[in-house]
Amino acid sequence: MMLLFRAILLLSSLLPVILCAEPKLEQFFGQNCVKCHGPEKQKGKVRLDKPVGALFADEELLEIIAAVLEAGEMPPESAPQPTATARAEALQIVQKQILTQRPTNPLKRLTRAEYTNTIHDLFGVDFDLTGLLPPDHVEHGFDKFGEAHLMSPHQVMAYLKTARFIAERVLPDAKPETRTWEFDARHFHGSKNFATGGGGDYRDGDDYVITGFRPYRSNLHFSIDPESHDQFVIPAFGVYRLEVKAHSEKSKEGEVIGINLGDGRHPTNFQLIRRIPMPHGSKGFTTELTLKVGDMLAFTFDSARVPGRSLANKPHNGPAMRFSHMKVTGPLTEQWPTVAMKVILPRPNMNSGELVDHIALLLTQRPLSAEDRSAFVKIAEEQHAREVSPSARTRSVLIALLTSPHFIYKAESPELTEVERAHRLSYFLWNSTPDTALLNAAKSGALGKDPSAQVERMLKDTKVDRFIDDFTRQWLQRDKVDDFGPDVRVYKNVRRMTVDSMGREGRELFRHLLEKNLSMEHFIDSDYVMANDRLARFYGLPAVKGDAFVPVKLPKDSERGGLIAQAGFLKLTSTDFATSPIHRGSWILKNLYNEKIEPPADILINEPDIRGTTTVREAILKHQELESCARCHSKIDPLGFALEYYDPVGRKRSEYRHVEEVPAERGATVFTKKLKFTNVPIDAVMKLPNGREVRNLPTLKAALMADKERILKGIIGKLISYAHGREVTRADRPYIDAVFEATANQSFSLRSAIHAIVAHPEFGRK
Repeated sequence: MMLLFRAILLLSSLLPVILCAEPKLEQFFGQNCVKCHGPEKQKGKVRLDKPVGALFADEELLEIIAAVLEAGEMPPESAPQPTATARAEALQIVQKQILTQRPTNPLKRLTRAEYTNTIHDLFGVDFDLTGLLPPDHVEHGFDKFGEAHLMSPHQVMAYLKTARFIAERVLPDAKPETRTWEFDARHFHGSKNFATGGGGDYRDGDDYVITGFRPYRSNLHFSIDPESHDQFVIPAFGVYRLEVKAHSEKSKEGEVIGINLGDGRHPTNFQLIRRIPMPHGSKGFTTELTLKVGDMLAFTFDSARVPGRSLANKPHNGPAMRFSHMKVTGPLTEQWPTVAMKVILPRPNMNSGELVDHIALLLTQRPLSAEDRSAFVKIAEEQHAREVSPSARTRSVLIALLTSPHFIYKAESPELTEVERAHRLSYFLWNSTPDTALLNAAKSGALGKDPSAQVERMLKDTKVDRFIDDFTRQWLQRDKVDDFGPDVRVYKNVRRMTVDSMGREGRELFRHLLEKNLSMEHFIDSDYVMANDRLARFYGLPAVKGDAFVPVKLPKDSERGGLIAQAGFLKLTSTDFATSPIHRGSWILKNLYNEKIEPPADILINEPDIRGTTTVREAILKHQELESCARCHSKIDPLGFALEYYDPVGRKRSEYRHVEEVPAERGATVFTKKLKFTNVPIDAVMKLPNGREVRNLPTLKAALMADKERILKGIIGKLISYAHGREVTRADRPYIDAVFEATANQSFSLRSAIHAIVAHPEFGRK
């Protein structure tokens, strides 16, 4: 309703011109609005009879007006209603005006992920830039939107620091020395459980044993000197090979080891950089990591069953991970000069102009303007005059260009050039710069005439994993699934790596549909789930071997299948101990229907489960009775309540279990908190705005499938937003409709939707 008031307020400034242009619209608003927003009464301090402002100048206003008219949300039900014909005519006038306005698409810069991938693809070097570049602002679910890409002085300095970091490492002055270090149990060290003062990890003969997992400080780190506890430190930037001998004991399944950056003596600030699945019976692993000077490594037993704890107080009888030997080799140098050095400086005797032209073309695939070129040439000439080495001169030019808008920002003309189209496509499907084949197709005109061959080639390339991972992370908020818990006191059998698998399931479903050319309907419902060993056990399905996800056929009586039946979604939309019908319902509207739902800031939506049958349900139903809340809650609440038969970690339940922490008691050595549980029945029956009743997950899926067209168009809209770097509006409806129709004869496959998005004329426009 707050959005509605805003729409009416803005309308007051635009109405006079609207009325001059459209008498029917004048009559419609005069008959249906001025009674509450006219000379005698101004609800919400809004008066609609005052002539001010310009015609349809606010795109957001038009979107809101159209949405309100289309949904029949104005006038309120208690007021006299316009005829269906009058409402349709008013809506048609507004939508016609919307379609005459092209959506704005402001200047966009590379996101941190795009910047990182681009550097990798240009120079063949892996960089972790999370500590250098600030995180990107998220706007309407995605970090690619140009309207959120503001540049502050802090960000400018961050880009300069990042450019220097990159240049110094891709253009070193001397070849680094490759060394080898070997470590055994004498060099290994664990941590202490500071809550009890005991040792959570320990040496056992020729092995060092970890029993717990990281949140309680349990880890293995290593020192050069067996007598010293000083941690081994990476001496030079580069790629290092780790060969580790390790195996699990007292385990009948695969386990997972985490590799972390940080001082193992103070592990609370660990940065997890890789997880290594250890199949059952595995004796170790080999992996390669790009590390920088000063990095310290530590291993964690990420699939451990319990937190790290004092073995002196209570013996550990469960699975443990035993480490016996490790070999570290690096920095690895396959050739010298490196590939990056040859790419950046193919000839050491290049003059300043040649050097600038070469690096600019390498980074941006387009020549610089004469004015801009002269500034960079001047930098190169000043370095040459100082008689610095060719590498140092090249580093200066590289830093300047990496920090310039030519590299940081994406070039887009009102009608994209063929090279600009190649960039849009590449940053859509690869999150990186175009390769030679794509650029050649663009320059020959083949990309613009028929992009299908290039799209198909790109979808088969391993770089498409970046798109799959990044799009699903943002669309489904996968990275927030493990933001909390689960609390081991309440969910004793839900392990950390099971939650990690929950967060990956949505990505793997998307990958499966894309690779197998399957229908987007499977996002709503399917007769299978994507599961690995842990998730299959959690769902009670036939055993799956290993950490990789595979499709698993569901039994006929299963309610699983589709996004909203995934444990990751159900946990994401819950709190520590309680489900949240409002979170769940609003997630469905935002991410499947692609509706704009912005809850008022003063509404608390994290209610405990016990109130689901009394306070929560009654309070939410009262929301629907209030004019200020009904517009959203009448749509949100039925969707969320239909999922109440699934608990905060996505398990089926038949009743609520309210969890209450009781006052702490002082134990022998530590404070302990007890939990009180109360079970009450669930009442999930509600009606959707269209009158359809939903009461559980199967009836909700049926309702969503009946709304298939709206949902598939919502998902298509999400893909278009991601591809274009802007929010879709009603002006994009013809674009979305065309993609939907193009996929209809392909069973609405996800792959065909991507082809249709790229083939549409709008893809080639700013």
